[in-house]
Amino acid sequence: MSEQLVDIIVSGADIVTMDPANPVIKGGEICVLDGKIFAIGTSAEIAAKGITAKQRIEVSQSIVMPGMIDGHTHLFQNLGKTLGDGLALLPWLARFMLPLAATINEKEALAAIRLGALHGVLCGTTSIVDNHYAPVDSRTIIDAANAMEEVGVRGAVARGIFGPMVEGGIRMNCDERLFKYSAAEEIEITAECIAEKPSGSLVEVWPAPENVVYLDPDLMMACDELAQKHNVSWHAHCSESQFEVEIFQSIYGKRPAKWLHDNNLLSDRTTLAHGIWFDEEEVSLLGQAGATLIHNPISNQFLASGIIKLGPLMEAGANVALGTDGVAVAGQDMFEAMKSSQMLQHMRELDPESSSAELVLCMATRNGGRMMKKKIGQLKEGWAADFVVVDMSGVHQQPPTRPVCCLTQSTRGSDVQHVVIDGQLVVENGRSTKVDQDKIIADALQASSDLIDRAGIRELVVDWFEPKKH
Repeated sequence: MSEQLVDIIVSGADIVTMDPANPVIKGGEICVLDGKIFAIGTSAEIAAKGITAKQRIEVSQSIVMPGMIDGHTHLFQNLGKTLGDGLALLPWLARFMLPLAATINEKEALAAIRLGALHGVLCGTTSIVDNHYAPVDSRTIIDAANAMEEVGVRGAVARGIFGPMVEGGIRMNCDERLFKYSAAEEIEITAECIAEKPSGSLVEVWPAPENVVYLDPDLMMACDELAQKHNVSWHAHCSESQFEVEIFQSIYGKRPAKWLHDNNLLSDRTTLAHGIWFDEEEVSLLGQAGATLIHNPISNQFLASGIIKLGPLMEAGANVALGTDGVAVAGQDMFEAMKSSQMLQHMRELDPESSSAELVLCMATRNGGRMMKKKIGQLKEGWAADFVVVDMSGVHQQPPTRPVCCLTQSTRGSDVQHVVIDGQLVVENGRSTKVDQDKIIADALQASSDLIDRAGIRELVVDWFEPKKH
């Protein structure tokens, strides 16, 4: 029997593959060669194939699972972490986030992106869709993608597009400084960025018409055309709050998803963040198109935005992925997002059978891979070697009688031991192998302090906040 030499073999763990044909492998091994999964199976099966490795990672009391895919976040918001507590979405945007976004410079944004990407990777996230909307010049967008690649993560920089101010932006009290480019300039800059980071790059660039309620309709359609031309997806906020839907409907005479459908903007390349306030017709239209909705459960709770109609959307045929939505309100830990998503559906439906550990794990992995249109989110031969090793020996996880439930209900990002992305070991024993973690933290702390002062939001930095009386 001839031996096959691979780059890495991880052995000694149970493997949750997310492959419906073979969901769990007890006592498994996963073999990596040239960025892909060369073989996966039991230790006996791998030994029978005569596979050896340049590097063997022996683990015990662990689970190997696909890397999680954060379908919607804003990494630059790291610099505002802990601020804005107690504000609903509209004042949160007007008093805190939009002034911060309109003031941040490239150096500060990149410091935040490195910190957020590092946090995500350390917590077991292997792909990130970063909706980056400040600043959005071509150099910053490319540097943002490069910063993510430096940390080792896969994903997309969804370039935030505002265009000219429109009625919806005025009613949403948006900061006019963000509406600095003409529609033609927005498309031109985004096209330049996509050309440099095209489909197939480790971190590619997508058009991101920032929100359907404050974007010019013609610019929305131009973004979709640009995505089709370059074979990438496009990304937008949609129906996050009731008042957004009311504003949109009062201006255009239709609800947002119905308007998108009527203008041929719903397809499997459409990725919409939040999607809480769709009516039955919109749910059906989204399902027929195979569009992706990204559920951001922690953010939705923080801002009291509502709870997504998970069951109806999935039954209609929509793809529902999972996201963190910006560390200023959530955090980059997708384990938190999974647990929160499962429990929220129980409350929404008043039915503990309305979601399950398997379902939310699928949202965080396989459905995210469908959104990214990549062979990620499942552990199968020939698919990308994007996976994580999770230590299951912690006291908070005992006894791990049903390991899948333990992953979604008891595990934390700090339990991640090793992370492999694109065949590269980017986290080993809980530390990055790619970047200087301490420097990234120090740079972000300095950038945050400088930005808070320039943005005029120092008033939000208080030692104790007395909530309003009820």
